[in-house]
Amino acid sequence: MPIKRAYCDVGSRQLHYRSNFNRAAPVLLLLHQSPSDSAMYENLMAELDAEFWLIAPDNPGFGQSDSLPDGFDLAACATAVEALLKDLQVESCFVFGHHTGASIAVQFVTDASMQVPRLALCGPTLLSPQLQASLPERARPFAMDECGSHLTGMWARMRGKESGTAFELSQREVLSAFAAGDNYLQAYIAVTEQDYAAQLQALTCPTLVFAGTEDILYPQLQASYELLQQGNMQIIDGAGSYVCDRQAPAVADLLREFFL
Repeated sequence: MPIKRAYCDVGSRQLHYRSNFNRAAPVLLLLHQSPSDSAMYENLMAELDAEFWLIAPDNPGFGQSDSLPDGFDLAACATAVEALLKDLQVESCFVFGHHTGASIAVQFVTDASMQVPRLALCGPTLLSPQLQASLPERARPFAMDECGSHLTGMWARMRGKESGTAFELSQREVLSAFAAGDNYLQAYIAVTEQDYAAQLQALTCPTLVFAGTEDILYPQLQASYELLQQGNMQIIDGAGSYVCDRQAPAVADLLREFFL
């Protein structure tokens, strides 16, 4: 089924999302990393189109979704996503989150009133003290100047995330980062302040955690798995931050096997 784009009113703001509207299939909610938007899931959605009703929102303040009134906040973000699902008359869904999306996913399962039978997290954000201290620096804005150094600075940042990334993917991420504005840094700060360990320990649903061996969060994968009551851990060799773009078939296989 073709992937379509739509908007949902959440209070006085709008949430933009992508979906195949395969309403006869189980619902799979896809939550993206920062500063990406739901475009990062287009390849994965093509892989999973036949098996799921796929719903991939732009997090508030990212992509084409309006910002939250008081800045980016994980709990408010999870509430906005639940409002979208209720507007679509979804009562139960599988959830998958990548990086920042993995933080929102755990917050969503912690707070949501609807049933989440299974949860999958790629690059779960159980941060080491070093990452808690350094992560916001990876999202600091560049001061604009006449020579455009902020443009080249952001380009270098995105090109440095993962070797071998296509220019088109880096450009998409650069544009997403500038479009997100202050939300980019606020999202990273929110992730560092989340009590992720406690939330992981409290999860009662079966939970899959996985990461690529080149992912910055890969060293924390085992520790994340050990906190889970009903955990499953997998590894994608050689994959990094853009695994959902660049290794979509491998990610789809893991999700298909776990959710179905």
